[in-house]
Amino acid sequence: MKVRYKATLALAFIVFELSFWSIFLKIGGSSIGLIPQLFYGFLVGLAVSLTISLVRDRGKSLYAIAKQPSTLLLIAFMGLLNNAFTQLFLGIGTLGTNPSIGSVVYRSWPIIIALLTPVIVGQKVKKMQMAATVLGFLGIYVILSGGALFSFNIATTLFVGVLLLAALCTSLSGLFMNKYTFDPFAMVVVFNLISLAFITLLSVATGTGLSVSFTTASVISVLFLGVFAYGIGTVLVYYVIKIFGPLLFGNAALTVPFFTIVLSSLITNTQIKVYYILAALLISAGIVLQRSGSIHPERLTKRSSLRGVTVLDVTGAFIGNKNQSIAHKILGGGRAFAIEAPSTGFDEKLHRVLFKGCIVFTNKRPHPDVTNAEIDFINEIMGTKNAEVLIALGNPKDLENGFADFVSAAKN
Repeated sequence: MKVRYKATLALAFIVFELSFWSIFLKIGGSSIGLIPQLFYGFLVGLAVSLTISLVRDRGKSLYAIAKQPSTLLLIAFMGLLNNAFTQLFLGIGTLGTNPSIGSVVYRSWPIIIALLTPVIVGQKVKKMQMAATVLGFLGIYVILSGGALFSFNIATTLFVGVLLLAALCTSLSGLFMNKYTFDPFAMVVVFNLISLAFITLLSVATGTGLSVSFTTASVISVLFLGVFAYGIGTVLVYYVIKIFGPLLFGNAALTVPFFTIVLSSLITNTQIKVYYILAALLISAGIVLQRSGSIHPERLTKRSSLRGVTVLDVTGAFIGNKNQSIAHKILGGGRAFAIEAPSTGFDEKLHRVLFKGCIVFTNKRPHPDVTNAEIDFINEIMGTKNAEVLIALGNPKDLENGFADFVSAAKN
């Protein structure tokens, strides 16, 4: 199956499970308390993610992360943002309001991503992507305002602020996930482990007991969050972000409030109003607009020799590659860049000189450990059918210098 199709299926699953997030946080949190629910949810998530990691033979990846303190701290920080802080703030905000408000406010995080992307990731945000985000925000605002032009319940302001903190944490974690590359299965194990440790310390600090009387509803909530959200879902989120980028993923996730509203209606008999439909239409328009843009924005560069040349980040194409040599070049801050090659062809000796320490090949003559699906996805990203594409994996600075020298040599 093609990489893009796999990522699209993963994105569909993510939208499905995210649609239940605020509902189960509300149900379980009201039944056994938010902190116990998060504790047992992350405990289940740790068991599921560790099992999947070991079954997929990711023990070496876990060991490699554990023996590098800087890498371990970075992944732990990402895990706190993505899992512990996000779920804690989302849970507090949802318990203080309702699942519909919790979902729509939290899904405003693509707006924050649009503001932070140029600073953290160094990628150019296109006008079309910004317009798509604005449409998504308008859809959220229609729901929050109850269909009126200026209407907001002051009593919910504090909880809305907490929900926005959850959105900020998700935005930051999404951008870091896009910037750095790690084995997703091993990474999620660390996410759940550090989140479980944080919630345990929080329970001790607040004097919250973890011995609770489970109900059927709370068991279902814990299992759903632990298995699908913290165990499987987080791996798929990382995969989709690497393939499509954080902005497209964020805009697709804007459909979640609509599904949450419908599901809340079915589960809790909440009335669906006309302005919900208006908001859904605005959100859908934003997604359509977003999809009409490129999959990955061009990477900004200061090298004058690359002015006007499209160098695309294609790291996501190799996120599922199991070859150690390929994985080593894109792990951490490593990247994979691609550029359409001139008609002069591919000179292996020349490119080894230009791209020192990097893996270099073309779509016509690929690396032996690169799959056909990965090459097809790169061709799709580049928008080329018959042209030769030069692909290089390694340190971003080395890649930029190599491509600059490559372009200069081609012009001469």
